[in-house]
Amino acid sequence: MEAVREMVDSFEPQVFEAAIRDQLVERKERLEDAARSNGNGFDLADLIGQVDAALAKIEKGTYGVCEVCEGEVEAERLLADPLVRVCLGELSDKERHALETDLELAAAIQRGLLPKTAFGHGSWQTDFVYEPLGPVSGDYCDVIPVGDELYFILGDVSGKGMAASLLMSSLHAIFHSLIPLGLGLQEMMARANHLLVESSPANQFATLVLGKAATDGALEIVNAGHLPPILIKKGIAGELNHAGLPLGMFAETHFTSSRVQVERGDSLLLFTDGVTESVNELGTEYGTCRLFEAVSGNGWKEPGALLRKCLDHLTSHCGSAKRSDDLTMLALAFN
Repeated sequence: MEAVREMVDSFEPQVFEAAIRDQLVERKERLEDAARSNGNGFDLADLIGQVDAALAKIEKGTYGVCEVCEGEVEAERLLADPLVRVCLGELSDKERHALETDLELAAAIQRGLLPKTAFGHGSWQTDFVYEPLGPVSGDYCDVIPVGDELYFILGDVSGKGMAASLLMSSLHAIFHSLIPLGLGLQEMMARANHLLVESSPANQFATLVLGKAATDGALEIVNAGHLPPILIKKGIAGELNHAGLPLGMFAETHFTSSRVQVERGDSLLLFTDGVTESVNELGTEYGTCRLFEAVSGNGWKEPGALLRKCLDHLTSHCGSAKRSDDLTMLALAFN
């Protein structure tokens, strides 16, 4: 995902301001419509004035500048609320407490969106590791049983913090709405992509793997720009290298699916770049090769055991170095 981030970041300032401007214009139009049809006496003039002030700042090139210290306002906060005017360092005690309360509530809501741990469905067993860097995460992990089939999703939203967590929640809602429709995985991913393009800022996107596991061990996977899942067959690990563009970049993106047949005792591991890009005290990345070392040579009938081995191996490499990203892994075993 880092290579895609770099590509997007190369034009981020222009795209970011254009996305914010579009948001503000749309909000102003809605506020003005509400003001014209307002029968309850609510005064929306102040809010409309705040939107106008933000649009004026964009035209002057001063949008995102803290009104107190003249430093930069955090981009993720602007994405979540484009009317923010001061950076975190200039918040009052009351404002800081309100923000902390909001983060705690957001974290609780996000934890409630996670699937069950050590979940079984037919011949499939699943488990996951979900470790946000902060109170909330931009990683998306989901397991959804439908009839005899098991859908699984693992994704990574660009950015960090509240803005990324909001987009993660949007993805959760999108896929929980689409999966019951019985669509093919390619069409489902295309519809999810279109919805994401229409509902999110232009500088936000997500890499994501969507899969479907059948009772006979048949796997179908669509990969939207995410790290390749690792398939472990008879103790030998290999990547499923079939990746397209990330979600949210272009509305008319076409996605392809890959299929593989697994046998009893085979496992599948999905992970975000918070795993492979973790570094030790010397700055050496963990990398995919070390992950292969951790998972090879065993049948891994229990997905929880597979995840524990990966975490132990990762911890041994990183030592006391601090993480810099959310970390998520999802394991499936066919028994």
